[in-house]
Amino acid sequence: MDTPSRHLHTIAPSIFTVDICIRHGDDVLMFARSKTKKMFPGCLALPGGHIDEGENPLTAAIREAREEVGISLTPKRVQLKFVALHYHQDRRELFVVFGFLARIYKKPERILSNDEGSASWMSKDTLMSHDAVFPPVKYYLSHVLENTSGIMYNYSIWNNSQLVRVISEEIDTNS
Repeated sequence: MDTPSRHLHTIAPSIFTVDICIRHGDDVLMFARSKTKKMFPGCLALPGGHIDEGENPLTAAIREAREEVGISLTPKRVQLKFVALHYHQDRRELFVVFGFLARIYKKPERILSNDEGSASWMSKDTLMSHDAVFPPVKYYLSHVLENTSGIMYNYSIWNNSQLVRVISEEIDTNS
């Protein structure tokens, strides 16, 4: 007998976040989290963070790029690549992640670093094989970086930041 499905808001509190992959040619701007961070110290992640009250996901991604790495983007430079629902069983939290791609044609002379961590450019090939990439970010990188069309929609279960199983995943190629 099938178990009746539950509404997501009854499973865990929802945390709305954005990730933004900034590319210059074959290089990707990655953000190394500070080694003093409580959660995922030293992990390589994409610039991003929580969506603030009054923001939509696009404006949050643009703000995070400016705050974390000092790159100003316009909405025309930013493309939605995935929407992911990550249920983290161990923390009983549901992350709703909007993932974006921005291509820039001129590397900034300076990239910001702060107490959150430091940013640096990495080649796509190095990044795809790097062990320190935060697993949820690494899961989506090939879709974001391989010039695949469409928006990926994903619902998956995670435990201790490791993928347990993908419940559903679709790519909307109409977008």
